[in-house]
Amino acid sequence: MILTRTGLKLALSGALAAGALFGVASATAGTSWSVGVSVPGVVVSSEPAPVYYEPAPAYSPPPPVYYQPAPPVRYQPAPAYVAPAPVYYEPGPSWEERRAERREWRRREWERREHYRRYGDDRY
Repeated sequence: MILTRTGLKLALSGALAAGALFGVASATAGTSWSVGVSVPGVVVSSEPAPVYYEPAPAYSPPPPVYYQPAPPVRYQPAPAYVAPAPVYYEPGPSWEERRAERREWRRREWERREHYRRYGDDRY
């Protein structure tokens, strides 16, 4: 079968059209569309369309006649300088005194445990 020049042009134009169609389909790969035919035909009803009626005006009492005035604002000059109160620290116990207190506490604890071990009661 020999293709004529016209048949060749027709085949090339068809291939070109198909390529363009598939190229456009791949360019819109993230979108979707559809055609729906789920709506029935024209429906005619005898009921009128709904009408909006404005509600009746509501009564509100009038505002009060007397408003209490705001309290007056009083300004006084700020003090120029306020010195902090002096702070005095008493010297605490020295390192040797704290060590002696700790040794005394340990001695008393040892005596309490020994008394309990020997006599079996917790009264000292």
